[in-house]
Amino acid sequence: MDFPELEALAADLHARLQREGFRGLSSVTVYDGQIMEANLMARIVLADIEHIREWDRMHPTHPTGTRRLRAVDEEAQRLLRLDADERDAAADHSR
Repeated sequence: MDFPELEALAADLHARLQREGFRGLSSVTVYDGQIMEANLMARIVLADIEHIREWDRMHPTHPTGTRRLRAVDEEAQRLLRLDADERDAAADHSR
């Protein structure tokens, strides 16, 4: 995972939020089995990406580690798949 890829995911999340693309989707499970609305989780992931951006700018000799980049990437990708997964499930149920 490199930072340009993370920036692209942030742009996709932001665009989906602007279109209210997470509204009405099921909640997602987060740490320790807690449930959170997909809309709120997307905003948190965007805040994480902004924090990474700011950290790397302020601490160029200690950039964000690969493990954290990978974790944020996985969360963003999971959220972006959520809409498609639910549409696929709805289509399967209607058959």
